[in-house]
Amino acid sequence: MALSASDIRSALSLPQSSSHPRRSHPAPAKKPDGISRELYSLIGPSAPSLAAHLAKPRLKQKPSFGAGGTVKWEHRPFRNTAREDALQLSHWVKLVDPDREYPFAKYNVQPKPYNYSQDEYTRLLDDNEWTKEETDYLFKIVQEYDLRWYVIHDRYDYPDGPVRAIEDLKDRYYSVCRKLIRNRPWAGDESAKSQLLNSYQFDKEREKMRKNYIASLEDRTSEEIAEEEALFIELKRLDQNERKFRKERDELLRTLLGVDSGLPDIAVEEDGPSALSIEGIKKKKKGAAIDIDLPPTPSNIIQLGLPITKKAPSAASALYDAQHCIVRVEPPTGSTNTTKIIHAPVHLRSFKLPVPKATIAPKVAQALVELGITYTRLVMPTRENCSQLESLLDATTALIETKKVVDRVDQDIRVLKARLGIRESESADRDGKESTPMDVDESKEDKDAEGEVEGRAESIVSARSGRSRKQSRRSMSVSSIDTSASLPTRTGTKRQKRG
Repeated sequence: MALSASDIRSALSLPQSSSHPRRSHPAPAKKPDGISRELYSLIGPSAPSLAAHLAKPRLKQKPSFGAGGTVKWEHRPFRNTAREDALQLSHWVKLVDPDREYPFAKYNVQPKPYNYSQDEYTRLLDDNEWTKEETDYLFKIVQEYDLRWYVIHDRYDYPDGPVRAIEDLKDRYYSVCRKLIRNRPWAGDESAKSQLLNSYQFDKEREKMRKNYIASLEDRTSEEIAEEEALFIELKRLDQNERKFRKERDELLRTLLGVDSGLPDIAVEEDGPSALSIEGIKKKKKGAAIDIDLPPTPSNIIQLGLPITKKAPSAASALYDAQHCIVRVEPPTGSTNTTKIIHAPVHLRSFKLPVPKATIAPKVAQALVELGITYTRLVMPTRENCSQLESLLDATTALIETKKVVDRVDQDIRVLKARLGIRESESADRDGKESTPMDVDESKEDKDAEGEVEGRAESIVSARSGRSRKQSRRSMSVSSIDTSASLPTRTGTKRQKRG
């Protein structure tokens, strides 16, 4: 039986060796609250952020109001400096706060009172509808009730005076104040004076129209309200249809013309489904402005609007352009959009020179080379040179087209002359063979052959009028006429041999 070192030390009563201390196992980490045991065994303590995220939220600590000590208050008397009487009131304030002015007295802002003399009233303020006594009464009651117009209108009762509306009272008071400000000397700057005048502006007619409009809105029936809302929805639908049509048109122009169209990038419109009911509109009225985007209805009506009228340049503008060598050009035409001016991008004048057609471009270049002119690049592309070159290209193109027509007519004349010579030779051959024994039969056969020749000649004429057949076809038709014309001669020879 083998003994270990610890057994021997125990038998000899020797202390245990300290060379190999016993390892202490660390205490297991405590599972945080809010996480299940299985989840914590998977993630372990290496994910403290996740554990803190999944842990139960702790409630906010209650504030301690008694930490700062108690605050003593006292019932202190005060006087309101905005009042003219000696009324004394009391209120609760902190004991540590010093005595100061009543803080709400600063809100007692009194309007500046305006008074006028007899001379000013005679020169500036005289009115047929208002007397001086009634005007004095108006200014007194306005100052008494501090420009509270509904109170002023309720308390206004001038003896033996007409019934005044609130708009009449406002118009008289503000017009008198404006006239006094304009005609009295002013110590400040003009901007402050104009600002003060704007504060006393009042439009009597506009105020009446506004109130009448509000009254008409309040007096509407339920049927009229429903009709107005339906018209508003239809207006929004038409507006969206127009925006969609304009967007599709711009996309088409950009696809066909590219950068030369001069159109900006199309803004993406977020057209989502929206409720069109009356209840949905009423809910939106309480918040921001109503913005209803409806799905477009199919329509084949295109409104191009009124055409743009060209304004004649004024004499001053024409003189300025002439002095500074400014030449104004008209925008390019050809687009169906007449609601706005077509955008013309910036370009050099020499880049917009006309180019001849591809079919006749070599002939035009050859004709200009014979004249010693190079039209591809101008040394001095001024406005006059560009216009002269453009007229030269147009004249050269017209000359080449005319030459093509002349050549075609000459060719038709040569073909017709050849046909005429063939017919004359055929008629001469028929006159030389009239004395043959079979004269009757030959004349009948000649008529048949001549009818066949005329039929083929008519086919040639129809082919030439169409201008779609080639010269080879014409030569084949002529050879066929020669072949058919030689048939009577051969027939006559055979009959002579038989006879």
